Amino acid sequence: MQNTTHTGSAFHQQQRGKRIAVASAKGGAGTTSLVANIAWGLAKRPDANVACADLDFITGDLDLQLSFKSNNALLEMLQYPERLEPVVYERSGVKVTGNLSAFTGYQAKLEQAFWPELNEFEHFSAFCQQQAAYLVWDIPAFCLRDQVGFGALRSSDIRVVIVEPTLASIRRTNLLLAELDNTAGQQTLLVLNHTKPESASLITVEDVAKAVGRKPDVEIPYTPDHMVASTTLGQLAIAQKSRAAKALNQLVGLIQGEQAGKRSGLFGWLKGA
Repeated sequence: MQNTTHTGSAFHQQQRGKRIAVASAKGGAGTTSLVANIAWGLAKRPDANVACADLDFITGDLDLQLSFKSNNALLEMLQYPERLEPVVYERSGVKVTGNLSAFTGYQAKLEQAFWPELNEFEHFSAFCQQQAAYLVWDIPAFCLRDQVGFGALRSSDIRVVIVEPTLASIRRTNLLLAELDNTAGQQTLLVLNHTKPESASLITVEDVAKAVGRKPDVEIPYTPDHMVASTTLGQLAIAQKSRAAKALNQLVGLIQGEQAGKRSGLFGWLKGA
């Protein structure tokens, strides 16, 4: 088979699904939790096949968030792109729900033995986009420093960038947003995620908007009982009745192309609460 890892025209023209990359410029912002909730929310539409994948092979925990038994099939799929066929997709992905498949490459050791080349990542992604309406990538903050991680974020149809109301997170987010160049058909969604009580932060929503030069598209309130429950009880926040669920469903709606309207944007979920 020729040009199996080429990222150019012939293979990519066959894409039909959208690629969503979720990342935070600084670690600890709840990226994996957001990925799990986004993927599950997109899969609520029975006519949409959804795939999600974790690029963290050592400390990733997407399996805990979505309550499935992980495997390391993603490693082989990235290493041998010439073997990718629909039957491989079906056998390698773990079925979370009837139309949601998860791909992981978790290794049983602390030393990372494999890291993909960008063309391998692109080929795997394009292949999944032929099989699914949405491919959601969990991009860990540490790999934004190299060509693969940043390239994965930059080349996605929808880039979900998470910021926390802290000086360190705002500074790193500014740098990241400055490097992301929007092209036709691409969209960058900024999510303000409160991982600590809002009352404990000296930085307001308005401060964040002013510092990064744009208002967050979605603001997720601090609700540990709902967000943490996904890793301890296997209950996703988006499936609960809470302010966080409203914000997460709003984010899923934006990814699906729903218009923000007058009530959405930064304070939409507050007005509807």
